[in-house]
Amino acid sequence: DIIVVNHHLFFADMALKDTGFGELIPKAQVMIFDEAHQIGDIASEYFGEAFSSKQLVDLCTDVLQVHRSSLTDVKQLGLAAEKFQKTCQEFRLLFNYDPERGNWREKYKQVQFQQKFANLKIDLDFLYQVIKLCVSRNEAIDNCFDRAVNLLAQYDVMANVDAYGMSFWYETTPRSVVLHQTPLTVSDKFSAVVKESGAGWIFTSATLAVDNRFDHFAQHLGLQSAKQLMLDSPFDYRSQSQLVVPRYLPQANDKNRALKLAELAQPLIKASKGACFMLFTSYRVMHQVAEVLAESIDNPLLVQGKMAKRKLLEQFVEQDSAVLLATASFWEGVDVRGDKLTCVIIDKLPFASPDDPLLQARCEDARRQGGEPFSQIQLPQAVIALKQGVGRLIRDVSDRGVLVICDDRLVNKPYGATFLKSLPDMKRSRDINKAAKFLETLSQ
Repeated sequence: DIIVVNHHLFFADMALKDTGFGELIPKAQVMIFDEAHQIGDIASEYFGEAFSSKQLVDLCTDVLQVHRSSLTDVKQLGLAAEKFQKTCQEFRLLFNYDPERGNWREKYKQVQFQQKFANLKIDLDFLYQVIKLCVSRNEAIDNCFDRAVNLLAQYDVMANVDAYGMSFWYETTPRSVVLHQTPLTVSDKFSAVVKESGAGWIFTSATLAVDNRFDHFAQHLGLQSAKQLMLDSPFDYRSQSQLVVPRYLPQANDKNRALKLAELAQPLIKASKGACFMLFTSYRVMHQVAEVLAESIDNPLLVQGKMAKRKLLEQFVEQDSAVLLATASFWEGVDVRGDKLTCVIIDKLPFASPDDPLLQARCEDARRQGGEPFSQIQLPQAVIALKQGVGRLIRDVSDRGVLVICDDRLVNKPYGATFLKSLPDMKRSRDINKAAKFLETLSQ
């Protein structure tokens, strides 16, 4: 028998088995991971811990419901839940209203955050003590008791911000805060699972290799001793495609960059009669380019955020001459074949934001071990992300098209060679006009 599951369900099952409370997926003789470049980050997520203010508020809501319906004689139950609910709201108000991600270690150093976080523990513990007095009176309150026990344990994890080998970070929504503890590496734990399983494990993806080596992937998951096989692509990229790195574009922080990107795209969109993806690393730049194009081209313009991803893709395929503008989620997992997509324009090399708290923690850990964070972490991640974006263009042996990467660093920086070695062997040019002529031949 063959069981097909996604990566998240697989690691949820692994985390459940680790607790000893059961399993979701039966044992297997062989595990095969497609799109395996994703599993390092997913494994980190499931091997970590999370503590959400929404879980706390939901507990308060359920306790109040039980109090009002069946335990009206325990007045302290309602009072404790209402007080804790207010404390949770006060904790959320410490953070900015707009959704954000940040470093929980840094926040925890601030007096007001320490104080409000300590108040959470005091009120959660008091609620736990009151619930404890009601245990066994009904099933609903017993469930609340179990949740309170688990939340107290999760609180202690998030309070221990000095734990070694961990990243502590937070993310917010308008109503809640989630604190995360994420291991900086899962290599020991994951390699132990692989070894103890007694099964065969196969990891496959078109974007596992960086600079024609699997070192980055293997080290992240503790798979250095695994057998390796790199297969050539079935596509003839030199005859099917062109890579263009335009000259004289403004720098990424230049106020005129969006305008220049839109101007650069117009002759290519005209030559390809639409059939164009523009992939961005920033929502801000995407919207700026969209505003310019809306005034300067007649093609149907599809912009991420205006409708669901699946609907956007359906519209792109159905509408002749459509142009689609999108960010991260369209860099992979999108399959448009044939003459419906002949031009992919990428605004810049997809390095992760230096403000990302998990990236910061991994870089700091690499420094402590005498490593070089840029070459060990930031560069390989960016190469893999770029390869995913590039992979949107040629999806079949009969596909043809032009890839435009609007970033001079690809040819002007020493690390640009690593990107180029990791990309398909396309004909290269810096001339947009040549690319436009090539696209015209495809649309004839």
